Amino acid sequence: MFEYVAFNPYNASPEAMANELTKKSSEGWEVVEILPTFDGRYCAFLRRPVSLSSEVVASAPAAVATSSSSGSASVPAAWYADPSGRYELRYWNGKEWTEHVARSGQQFTDPPVA
Repeated sequence: MFEYVAFNPYNASPEAMANELTKKSSEGWEVVEILPTFDGRYCAFLRRPVSLSSEVVASAPAAVATSSSSGSASVPAAWYADPSGRYELRYWNGKEWTEHVARSGQQFTDPPVA
């Protein structure tokens, strides 16, 4: 399982962004894609492997959503594969799926399916 983030430093030149991404790679992050944003900047989508406890299965956020009332497991807020399958990624805020989704590096909003 991977943890995903969108990295979009404000007013970073390409050289400054490259330096920041080099630092991120030393923290275990891998660049998935870099895309231009609507305002002329760049957004990098990064991922790194996540080691979860044995309580949390591969579909961690879905497992937490069904067992959150017991409070036995917690999954960090991050981008994960969209459980609805409508988009590539959906943001898990640590408690529930949000309307924030992404496909091919572009972000959208889509209400989560209950």
